[in-house]
Amino acid sequence: MSKPCVGCGWCCLDNPCEESHRQYGYQKRCPDLKWDAGQNRYLCMMMLDVEKGEQARKSNHEGQGCYAPLNKWRDDIKDRG
Repeated sequence: MSKPCVGCGWCCLDNPCEESHRQYGYQKRCPDLKWDAGQNRYLCMMMLDVEKGEQARKSNHEGQGCYAPLNKWRDDIKDRG
């Protein structure tokens, strides 16, 4: 059973997605990962982008749940700078 994404940032900080690698090369942190203090969660700006978003959402299986549902970051959502 999958759990919804809560925007903890773990997957993007631990191992950026293939779309990030294609766009920016292999970096420790995806430049499109942004902390939203108002929502208290990370957002993927690539997935929200009008032009790039469709492919990013498809390849990251948007809406199909968390990649790491047992990850402890899910219970400790904060800006990890």
